[in-house]
Amino acid sequence: MVDALREARRILRPRGILVDARPDSRVVAYAEHGTATGTYRQAGVIATSHEELVNDRSSDDAVATAVGSGWFRSRGAGRFWHRVLFEDRPTLQRYLDDHARFVHRVRWMVDPATRRRWDED
Repeated sequence: MVDALREARRILRPRGILVDARPDSRVVAYAEHGTATGTYRQAGVIATSHEELVNDRSSDDAVATAVGSGWFRSRGAGRFWHRVLFEDRPTLQRYLDDHARFVHRVRWMVDPATRRRWDED
C-alpha cells in the first residue's frame, strides 16, 4: 500500500486532497432490529474477520509511513456511519455468508426465541 500512496501523491495536483475512507475495524458493527417506535435496538455484534484485521493494520502502517515521510498531512479526522438495512434475519445471514470483511456469524445479544419472533416481522 505504500507504493499506492506514493503513486497517489505523484498524481495529485499540488495541495490536492486525498480522502482516506477505509473501514475502521476498531469499531464493531451491530446487528440491530427496528422497533415499532422507529428506533433501533442493538441485537448482536458483527466482528471483522481476522484476515481483514491484518489488512487494516498493514494499511494503517502504510498511511503512518506516508505521513511520516511528509507525503501527506492530516487536515482532520472523523467517522461517518451508514446503516445497511436487510429485509429479515436470513437476508442478513446471506449477506454475511458472502462478505469477506466480516465474520460469517453474528454474536447475538438476544435469545433464540426473540430472534425467531423477529423472523416473522
